[in-house]
Amino acid sequence: MAMTVRRWYRHAEWTTMQDPNTAEVFSLECSEQGCGAEFSVKDGQSEVESWKYQHTISTGHRRFWETYGRSVLVGPPPGAIVAGEIVGHERAVDSSGSRGRPVLERVHGATG
Repeated sequence: MAMTVRRWYRHAEWTTMQDPNTAEVFSLECSEQGCGAEFSVKDGQSEVESWKYQHTISTGHRRFWETYGRSVLVGPPPGAIVAGEIVGHERAVDSSGSRGRPVLERVHGATG
């Protein structure tokens, strides 16, 4: 009896990196009941820390909710043969006609 291959698996090394075209966002909210003071800034984690300490000094509040966000790109690691073609130049988007695989689309402002 002959064996047949039913599935093929393609393995590729992928990495996640921050999108260089966007800024990180840092937000902080005082969690003390009845306060609700908030602070948010782009690319300024040290400013958030400073605001938190100043708020604690002026109010005595010591409970905060911190939120951090950034846009990321997924692609082959730098130096990979296909890295120059994908990383920072294209992004995967859903497409019903792709047989389960993402379709690559040009990112606005990308070169190459």
